[in-house]
Amino acid sequence: MNHIGTRELATERLTLRRFEMEDAESMFYNWANDPEVTKYLTWPTHESVEVSETVLRDWTSHYGEKNFYQWAIELNELEQPIGSIGAVKVDDDTQSVVIGYCIGREFWHKGYTTEALTEVIRFFMNEVGTGRVAAYHDSNNPNSGKVMAAAGMEYEGTLRMADRNNQGICDAVYYAKVKSAALLEEEEQEEAVEQAAVATKVIGEDGVERNVISDETMEYVGILAKLELSPEEAEAAKKDMADMLDYIDQLNELDTTGIEPMSHVFPVNNVFREDVVTNGDGSQATLANAPVQKDGGFKVPKTIGE
Repeated sequence: MNHIGTRELATERLTLRRFEMEDAESMFYNWANDPEVTKYLTWPTHESVEVSETVLRDWTSHYGEKNFYQWAIELNELEQPIGSIGAVKVDDDTQSVVIGYCIGREFWHKGYTTEALTEVIRFFMNEVGTGRVAAYHDSNNPNSGKVMAAAGMEYEGTLRMADRNNQGICDAVYYAKVKSAALLEEEEQEEAVEQAAVATKVIGEDGVERNVISDETMEYVGILAKLELSPEEAEAAKKDMADMLDYIDQLNELDTTGIEPMSHVFPVNNVFREDVVTNGDGSQATLANAPVQKDGGFKVPKTIGE
């Protein structure tokens, strides 16, 4: 996986961003102090804003780490966090992450959590290169499973008596979204081809150094362009690409010392005139055409009422 840390993400109604210490009161009052919100979670209800500050102090201290992912779910119209979402487990060996989230009770059943989870799944799979994104919930909290399903995750099974939260030992219901084996194999092939995709320089019999395009390079170009090239087409494309690189090398040999760079192919002349200062703004001439004047301005008749 290509860990890049907690990056700001955006959806239609939300901004997923790093927490700041100034978010402590929003965290406490919007969700962390509510026993109904923390009922099926593994951390206790916050008793004071100071507890929220302690949690945020710990989270913000880890934002310099590339494999730390913890977002504030900020509702754009409110301009303050209404919940949190993050990776509670990151496993590089299996290229997988486990997501945890919570949101204030006032904001339940409005699709916000699904919206945030969907974006986080996209981020991990497309930008971090994660092969599996999983989440799980207490079997007594089926609404959380509905969020996972709505975000495109599939039910995988229930581990009985496998977890503990604020209600005690509980069953863990697992959902996940995974990349197919075929897609992973294709990505690995593309990566291998990309690493091999190079142009080498050789000196011909005439003593001139020229570029030579490798078969691996043409294969990589075909993948990028989504083209299937016949052997004849690939050979012709290799020659064209080599000729272009040779021409670029010739251009790079030109001595451009003292030549002023041009920003336009053709000369550009400024056709705007200089500002001309005149006395007065012409208001008297303008007002002369007014049907009715009052106090140096137009008098506009009423459009509503008598």
